[in-house]
Amino acid sequence: MIVQFVDTDAGTTVYINPEYVVTLRPDPETPERTTIVKLRDGESFRVQGTHVEVAAKLGRVFATP
Repeated sequence: MIVQFVDTDAGTTVYINPEYVVTLRPDPETPERTTIVKLRDGESFRVQGTHVEVAAKLGRVFATP
């Protein structure tokens, strides 16, 4: 299942497949509002939300039957 986020750099919606996520980490400039998501193809996005919130949103995909 694809999860919707808002890219903080472009201000547009991005759709991320949780199976392709390699790492999540807080953005050093605004850790309380932005998370850097790195995908296995090397692409990175800055999305709205703390890394805990983003991880929870991505994790819900795997928790649903």
